[in-house]
Amino acid sequence: MSLTMKEKILAAAEKRVRKAGFAEMSFRDLASDVGIKSASVHYHFPTKHTLGEALVDRYAKNFQAALEDLDTGTLRAALKGFVGLYANALVLTESICLCAVMGAEANGLPEDINRKTAAFFKANRVWLEALLEKHGIEHAGDKALTLVAALEGGMIIASASNDKTLFDKVAETALQATIGGS
Repeated sequence: MSLTMKEKILAAAEKRVRKAGFAEMSFRDLASDVGIKSASVHYHFPTKHTLGEALVDRYAKNFQAALEDLDTGTLRAALKGFVGLYANALVLTESICLCAVMGAEANGLPEDINRKTAAFFKANRVWLEALLEKHGIEHAGDKALTLVAALEGGMIIASASNDKTLFDKVAETALQATIGGS
């Protein structure tokens, strides 16, 4: 199946934002990435604001679909799968979680983009909390929040240090704090 031009623009935008940030992305760069004129990018996304909203929507939808596909038979398998989704977003010197970037830039972004970014994090916490409660883990909401924060922070530290083992250590420590020896 061939991607539409709008999907190509979103894919190029996601790659650029995950590598260098939303503020650094330009329509001119996106046009060059997909082989069109800048005016054509504006045809699909009239403003950078509308592009940012569509970008977060797309990322959140894809992440949510991946969550639904996780094996939730055992708590450890489900959590390892969850951590795996974050680990897949971390490609040293290339990318981190799109919403980690957007969250880090929140002070300079429009409120609509911030709301959508916050909704992404909330959806992850809600999914985790339900999973933890299903398996009888006490303080499931607090543990879900801590795990998401640890994974996002671990990704940033690993990326800044160019050392994926730092993410792996944070993830394992966070898992242990969440479920202990379960």
